Amino acid sequence: MSLFTPSGGLVYHLRALRFRGTLWAPYRAALARWLEAALPADDELVLVGPSAGHCLPLAHLARFRRLLVLEPDPVARWLLQQRLPRSNLVVEHRDLLLGPLTSGQPGLDAVLQQRPRASVLFCNLLGQLHWDLSDEHEQRFRAGFTRRVLPLLAGRRWASFHDRWSVEGQEAHALAQPLAFERLPTDDELGVACFGAAGAPVTALDHGTSQLFPDPLPRRYFAWPLTPRALHIVEGVSDG
Repeated sequence: MSLFTPSGGLVYHLRALRFRGTLWAPYRAALARWLEAALPADDELVLVGPSAGHCLPLAHLARFRRLLVLEPDPVARWLLQQRLPRSNLVVEHRDLLLGPLTSGQPGLDAVLQQRPRASVLFCNLLGQLHWDLSDEHEQRFRAGFTRRVLPLLAGRRWASFHDRWSVEGQEAHALAQPLAFERLPTDDELGVACFGAAGAPVTALDHGTSQLFPDPLPRRYFAWPLTPRALHIVEGVSDG
């Protein structure tokens, strides 16, 4: 990962330093309430791509007896280690998601097979992969995720939050409260719920995450104003 990509490099960490306690605060609070309900503290939690944890409820996550962090970004990994208790923290620096699922090698699936009772949290990672992959590699990733990872989530607590859409220039006050759907909404249903049926059309970039998880699973949607002029609609999915 480049150190200067907005999605996870130094630019992102600088934005977090500037906005985490102000512009991002409502999003972080709403996300924390959802995650604390979806993933009550238990024996072990696998954090997949947590970056530096800028948007995570770290105090809640620290209540798990063991945390396994899968984070290839060295800067993010170091920052996260400063913010979580070292006594129950295990950090894995290898990419166990993207590379293995596109090349057919063991990865996250092997980790989950070894930990059948561990909870899992995909930390705003899946929506970023869409921009870094060719069409061929994205198809391989989706097929591998569906065939090798999804079956291993059954019978355990898990959750994912990830970008569904991003909108440039949109006012950050859209979606004052999180939205709840009993299943995957259509683009039109989500667009009306987020931005209303009236007003100027909104052009959103699709992050390619809508079909990663089964349609019948309930969804939550959160407004994340990444900057004053960039709004992300973040989708939350859990085991129900």
